[in-house]
Amino acid sequence: MRLAHAAAGLALLIPLAACSGGGDDEVTAFCDQGESTLAEVDAAGALGDDAAGFADAVSEISQGFADVDPPADIEDDWQTLGGVFADLATSLDGVDPDDQEAFAAALTEFSEQVSSTDLDDASDRVSAYITDHCTE
Repeated sequence: MRLAHAAAGLALLIPLAACSGGGDDEVTAFCDQGESTLAEVDAAGALGDDAAGFADAVSEISQGFADVDPPADIEDDWQTLGGVFADLATSLDGVDPDDQEAFAAALTEFSEQVSSTDLDDASDRVSAYITDHCTE
């Protein structure tokens, strides 16, 4: 089913990084908060064909991105990534997760509207920032 592919794609958006912070309070706070959100993205990829679980995870991920205060260097990119999850949550809202055909159609429609270039670029910049500032 397409859910498995969508979940795997979302999990690959942002490599999960072990955040430890670099000393700057803003960076440390971002690394600590961002790690939790990125772990949720990673976990969504493991949901397989659990459509209801996937929809709930997307909603939680969307809120997680909104709750994190990113550093100015990647604020726009963080908002781009969070916006994708917010838009996906909206697309899945009201779709019966037991109706696999309707759920797959909502995922397909959503994926056709997302700019993969913008998403890839934002993901690359966030990943680079995390590598440079959050990993030991």
